[in-house]
Amino acid sequence: MDEMVLTGSSNAVLERIVDRLRAEFAIKDLGELHFFLGIDVKRTLTGFYLSQQQYADDILERAAMMNCRTASTPIDAKGKLSADGPPLEDAKTYRSITALLKRILRYVRGTSAMGPYIHGSRDLSITAYSNADWAGCPDTRRSTSGFCVFLGDALVSWSSKRQPTVSHSSAEAEYRAVINAAAECIWLR
Repeated sequence: MDEMVLTGSSNAVLERIVDRLRAEFAIKDLGELHFFLGIDVKRTLTGFYLSQQQYADDILERAAMMNCRTASTPIDAKGKLSADGPPLEDAKTYRSITALLKRILRYVRGTSAMGPYIHGSRDLSITAYSNADWAGCPDTRRSTSGFCVFLGDALVSWSSKRQPTVSHSSAEAEYRAVINAAAECIWLR
């Protein structure tokens, strides 16, 4: 792992976590977080919300959509594109993709001031979900599998990648996805 961000409402708890990590792994504390996902993080959540809104406003300004109407969801049922559809150069596909991107930007416009919802939880149970397609890549016929792992209500790990070999059945593809999720849970535990 390259970098990991730890946050919490208690410095004492954070220090205990770092000490336990240090006991198991060779780690280097890089200090206070200054940038996250390209956003200049301020010392308060209000500052973080403002930075997030400024980031969203910058994207909307570049797309000339600062005054667009808002959308309540990032995508509608009709906005689904198929990987097996017509080539990208096709004008109809281009219009579909453009409409999809505009819909997402309209959603960003309506939600940019909301900020992330972060709350504490005493639930330390690990829950994982996995899924896979079967022979989803039309060129290699390899499956794509993914998983997400939650610690209580918090998403702490996720992955989505093409499987290294061709699966003989959908069940085999699903089993490989479950194995990857289980390995991640064991590592986290």
